[in-house]
Amino acid sequence: MAVNQVAIDRLRLDEAFTKKMLHKAFDECWTVKCDELLLVVDDDESKVSRFGADCEDVEKGLLVFNEQRREIVLLSIDNQLLKGIQGGVADCALFDDKQFRFVEFKMNAEGRSQKSARNTLVKAGQQLKNTILIFSEGEKALKVDFENAVSLSCHVVLSRNFPTAQSAIQDYQIAFASETGVYLSFDSETHWEEPEK
Repeated sequence: MAVNQVAIDRLRLDEAFTKKMLHKAFDECWTVKCDELLLVVDDDESKVSRFGADCEDVEKGLLVFNEQRREIVLLSIDNQLLKGIQGGVADCALFDDKQFRFVEFKMNAEGRSQKSARNTLVKAGQQLKNTILIFSEGEKALKVDFENAVSLSCHVVLSRNFPTAQSAIQDYQIAFASETGVYLSFDSETHWEEPEK
């Protein structure tokens, strides 16, 4: 059985959401790749997250180094699996049978002042927290301990010229981890074989 199907079956993701919550059926919202280098983008035109093509600018997404060529599932959440959720949700999730990473793109956030930059970080964090809660509750109803079934982490992907101090990002990471118990990354690149903590 393929890794992606093992992960979906073990987490029972196709059963975790009520029909009234779903925008599209679970099976219509995911795709899988096992390339050594993957680009994940939030498509401006379709308003959904997807794997990027070779010709796309790597500075417009999350670059995933997948040296062992593991099968990685991209689950498009916002405007695909779920839509119109109060408080917002993460744009997508990347996962396999061991890891689950929620991703929120803030590539268009300008953050021209420290206050607007902080507001962007807070909004992204709220969307991720809301998504963790939705998934955890859906999984709990199925008697699956989501947060312990996989190594869970989150990513916020900011524009490369987002104007905020590294110390502000570190402070926000610490606050997020202490509130949720989940690691939060602001890196635009990640190595899949190294679970984030």
